[in-house]
Amino acid sequence: MAYTPEQIRLKAAHSKAPKKEREPSVISEKQQAYVDAIMTGANANTACAVSGYHPTTVGNEMRNETVRQILAEARKEVSDLTTIKRLDVLNMFMEAISMARTMADPANMINGADKICKMMGYYAPETKKIELTMDQGRLHDKIRQLSDQELMELASSTAKVVEGEVLS
Repeated sequence: MAYTPEQIRLKAAHSKAPKKEREPSVISEKQQAYVDAIMTGANANTACAVSGYHPTTVGNEMRNETVRQILAEARKEVSDLTTIKRLDVLNMFMEAISMARTMADPANMINGADKICKMMGYYAPETKKIELTMDQGRLHDKIRQLSDQELMELASSTAKVVEGEVLS
């Protein structure tokens, strides 16, 4: 079926329009009881029984968009409340160090500082990357070609300076 130019224009305008998020419908008391039961750790069948739904409606409640949105929001809120962030731990260490300072306990101050340094990665080994340029690569090859005697002379600084040209 061929589209008319007007249908094509309407279809293109409709596809480019920003999609609005669906507003959650009002949640019933049964749905709220179901969500509360799920959030306290009950399985879907038990949550249906507690909230007054028939056990055969378990699948319907889990597919209900409103219930899913409320569950997602509740889980996000619980996650935000129970998650300890790196900054929280750092602040706890700083408070402990401050308390140790007040009690004139240098051993615990040092211990706290040590833990902060570990947490911040100050004790991690430093990695250094060495790249050879073309000239350095040539010098490396020349040194590899030297005999043991020539290397010994070079190491003992009795070697003669080799005349050469610098390439840029």
